Amino acid sequence: MAAESDPRTPFDRLIFVNREVFASGNYHAAYHTLAAALHEAQTREDTEGLFAVQQIAEEQLSLIDRMAPQWEHSTPSAEARGQISRFAMLAHQAHAHRQLIETQRRRQGRFPCAHD
Repeated sequence: MAAESDPRTPFDRLIFVNREVFASGNYHAAYHTLAAALHEAQTREDTEGLFAVQQIAEEQLSLIDRMAPQWEHSTPSAEARGQISRFAMLAHQAHAHRQLIETQRRRQGRFPCAHD
C-alpha cells in the first residue's frame, strides 16, 4: 500500500531495490532490478537515468570484483569463461542507449545532457 502512495518514480523504486538487494549480497537480484531500471529509463528516454544505471553497474561490478571475485558473473569469473560480466554488459547497454537518444535529440534539434 505504501508503494502506491510513494511519490517516487518506478525508476527510483527499482534503484532503491537494487541497492537493497545488492547490499544483502543477492547479486543476481541486484542485476535484474538494475536491468529493469535500465528498461524503465530507456522507455522514458531518460538520459540521466541511463547514466545513473551505467554508473551503478560499474560501481557494483567493482565491488563484486573486490569482495566476491569467485562469483560467477564477476570480471575474473566471466573472463575465465571467455565472457564479459553481466554488470559490464549492463553498463555498456546503458551507455549505448544514452548515446542513441542523445544523437536522435541532436538530429531533432533538441539538446542532449552533457554526460559522456
